[in-house]
Amino acid sequence: MKHLANIGNIRLLNAPYSQKQKPDAPKRKSLELQSPNFGFVKPVQQDFVRNPRLMPMTRCMVLMLLGWAGQEQPLETTMGIIAKKLGRSVRQVQRYLKDAIEEGYLFYSRTKNRWGYYTGIKIHLNFFALKPSKPKKRKKQGKTYKPDTNSNYIYKRENTPQEQDFLDKLNLMATRNGIVLHPD
Repeated sequence: MKHLANIGNIRLLNAPYSQKQKPDAPKRKSLELQSPNFGFVKPVQQDFVRNPRLMPMTRCMVLMLLGWAGQEQPLETTMGIIAKKLGRSVRQVQRYLKDAIEEGYLFYSRTKNRWGYYTGIKIHLNFFALKPSKPKKRKKQGKTYKPDTNSNYIYKRENTPQEQDFLDKLNLMATRNGIVLHPD
């Protein structure tokens, strides 16, 4: 089965790739297009995407990490792997991580092996700041119509002498303390 992007007329909708580079075009325009790997990014909050204080590549990095996170688990990776996937240097990835930490989108710690050598980083994403909150599904309260109610109340009975004696004592205590009871 073919992917949708590879089908006939839809293929024309992809951006055309030209081998000849214009002299005034930025260097990024000469980079080779990557083949689609059919990965995806989960939905994110619009506040995160529109945050003007984030560097653009920080946003891209956090979106990539969010896609890697799966079931909202911490990620164990290295800065080198992130740098390779983004096409940036490790030093730039450190800047992106620092930028994301300052905005509160993630924090990370270094991981060690049993000899004490640093082996990578463990990234904890702040999913409350990144993912949209799911609205609570509320059932509408339906109106109960009189014909739908059961009028056969099995505990309805006449007051016994013991019950009437108890109720009289309660009324006596209420009047002594100045409490007015409404008759049922």
